[in-house]
Amino acid sequence: MIPHPELLRFALPHAHAQGVPGDVLHRLAHRLTDDPKDEGPGTWTHEWSSLARAAEARGRDLDAVRAYAMARFPYVDGPARQAAQDASVAAFDRWRKRVRGISRLDLPHGDAGFACWAAGLSHRERLPLVLVVGGLTGTKEQWAPVLADAGRLGAAVVVTELPGVGENSLTYGRDSTGMLTSLLDLLGRAADASRTCVVGLSLGGHLALRHALTDDRVRGLVTVGAPVRDLFTRLAEGAPPPRLVRLTLSHVTRTPVDRLPAALGDWALTDDELAGLRAPVAYVASRGDKVAPYADAELLRRTVPRLRLVENDVLGAAPERAAETRLWLLAQALRSAGTAGGVRRAASARVRALRLRRRLAGAPAGAAV
Repeated sequence: MIPHPELLRFALPHAHAQGVPGDVLHRLAHRLTDDPKDEGPGTWTHEWSSLARAAEARGRDLDAVRAYAMARFPYVDGPARQAAQDASVAAFDRWRKRVRGISRLDLPHGDAGFACWAAGLSHRERLPLVLVVGGLTGTKEQWAPVLADAGRLGAAVVVTELPGVGENSLTYGRDSTGMLTSLLDLLGRAADASRTCVVGLSLGGHLALRHALTDDRVRGLVTVGAPVRDLFTRLAEGAPPPRLVRLTLSHVTRTPVDRLPAALGDWALTDDELAGLRAPVAYVASRGDKVAPYADAELLRRTVPRLRLVENDVLGAAPERAAETRLWLLAQALRSAGTAGGVRRAASARVRALRLRRRLAGAPAGAAV
């Protein structure tokens, strides 16, 4: 069992990114107890699932989606988290049918498969593609606001999960770039895949970087805290990341924890590979990131030919930082896709306004546009 303080520390940015109110987090944290069986009242999954069911009873499906997603955090390890995972998808499905314009794609790949939520796909008017790949612990359902606004973006938006996360039953490995290649091949029938921007979070960003090395359809990469080298070299050297990260990596790669150094130790991107990236890269870095430390950002600065690097403490207890980062990611994705100039400029202006508000309040500087 992962202790609740560690769960809270790593879950905080995910809660903020989904817009979970701070007072909800505060109340839930005070109800948590360390049950050695990790079941029943006071345990992580039970308390978040209770919040989700209360939201469902009030007809607030998106709030239920968020709470269920937190209940299954960091990964499905038994019936309770599996039930939360399934309930989160079901609540999202109810919500998207009312919103309209959001479709579901269930795609086979090898002996397994994965799912996507999509908006803006059309065989008649193929729009540029914004492809979102989630991180080590985040599910595709957290991108509901972007999917709902896809009609204003001038781009098709497709969101999916990292192999081993959520509804993605693939195993995360060095060959996982094949999933993205197959996905772009398929989406090219209903979107202009030759103008694709990939938004990759954490390990999803690492996957996107490796994929872009061999796929010229990727015109831009936008990522928050993508591990580039440090995580993998530390693993190889016997200096592992925090326990929650190790356990989740073990889950998505289906590799015993003690074998992670041998399995992932050679995943670090080389200087030559980074220098060979043809697509521009927009990268949000945080000095407090334990998975992708600032050394990775400095490595990108030295090697990537077309880099837009910003610093933002997305890991801190600051919901406004999560909102600022979301807007910046959207603006950079639309810039790379070469579409929706008005929306992109509006998002950039909102980021600047949030920065100014923090500075006037005496907060340290964050992301720049």
